[in-house]
Amino acid sequence: MELQARRDRLLEIESEVLSPYGTPVYVFFEEDIRENYRTLRTALDEQYPDSVIHFAVKANYNPGILSVLRDEGCHAEAYATGELSAALEAGYSPQELLLTGMNRRLSDVEQALETGVEHFLVDNATELERLIVAADETEAQPKVLIRGNPSMEVPTHPEVATATRESKFGLDIESGRAMAVAERTASASAVELAGVQLHIGSQINGVEPYGTAARELLGFAADIRDELGIEIDILDLGGGFPVPYDGPVPDTEAIVTEISRTVRETANTLDLPLPTLFLEPGRRLVGNAGTLVTTVGVIKQTPHTSFAVLDAGTNAVSSYWPYPMFALTDGKATEHYDVAGPLCYTGDVLAADVELPPLEAGALLAIDRIGAYSLGSASHTNAQPKPPVLLCRSDGDVTVIRRPETPTDVFANAEVPDDLR
Repeated sequence: MELQARRDRLLEIESEVLSPYGTPVYVFFEEDIRENYRTLRTALDEQYPDSVIHFAVKANYNPGILSVLRDEGCHAEAYATGELSAALEAGYSPQELLLTGMNRRLSDVEQALETGVEHFLVDNATELERLIVAADETEAQPKVLIRGNPSMEVPTHPEVATATRESKFGLDIESGRAMAVAERTASASAVELAGVQLHIGSQINGVEPYGTAARELLGFAADIRDELGIEIDILDLGGGFPVPYDGPVPDTEAIVTEISRTVRETANTLDLPLPTLFLEPGRRLVGNAGTLVTTVGVIKQTPHTSFAVLDAGTNAVSSYWPYPMFALTDGKATEHYDVAGPLCYTGDVLAADVELPPLEAGALLAIDRIGAYSLGSASHTNAQPKPPVLLCRSDGDVTVIRRPETPTDVFANAEVPDDLR
């Protein structure tokens, strides 16, 4: 959907959204989430039907958002314990969950097993031993996916590249560390070696890295077969499907085509049976579904720039992505502003040199496509309460899926020693 159309639909519900709560307010559109999922599911059904989509809960763990995806048939990838709780609250069955992470407490693993979670990602040897102990204690037999790291070049922001040589994630394949963990998994009666996993990062702007990842991971699966005599059932290529913030990105069909073609060709070359394909998209399913509506409080002129200071800033949106911005007031974009938040640090600037219509105090500004990671990374900087979250339903209704916080909520768990009262 083009920005003008996104602006128009916000204007259609402006009174319903702003009258009860004012700004700042997060606005999500249910139909966007459903359409994003259906587009990916349809592409997979056409090209690789033996596949399961697990939404990366870290991208947006609001149970109201999760419940929309669950209603569509999407599974979930969750980190213990909070994300697991969010997924269960949203109505997911434990069998629909893949538990990930790299330093889960033994008690968290035991709780997940007792709940009925079956698939567990293993990122390191220590985690595997914890899982084996937990499986013995609970008399469960979890299915293990080994997370490999092929030390790839990943075309994305360095902070969200996860399959590089410098990354903390995954087990190095070339050195044999990944194989050692696979061998230990295969030898343990309490767990089952079911699959291999690789996540190359977030916001991958190109299809070739997915092909490279598939080849590397299938090569690892072939090594497991040759050395351990085990054929891998699950190939998990993670997520990373990008959202178009400030330019075009590969569409879903192109990414799925690259993955499907590469998996089939490589499996054939290596004489491997076609595995069940797991994918873990996050940003692609919810990123474009959310908008933060804010109010301009101050227009501040300096000798160098003009600041449009909003009532929310980097406390409310995830950092370092070039989110599209548009005014809900009419007018041609003839002015340039540095769009900033109100917080007490210099880095609280959302974007520099943004073309917008002439703005005055009271003007409404939308920071668009913030549906991924912003809710999870929102902070209480300057003790600012977090904004409410509204869901615009497919039938036109507007539902509160997170109430607005108050200062009391911000300090709810704080305590003052009795002698200092």
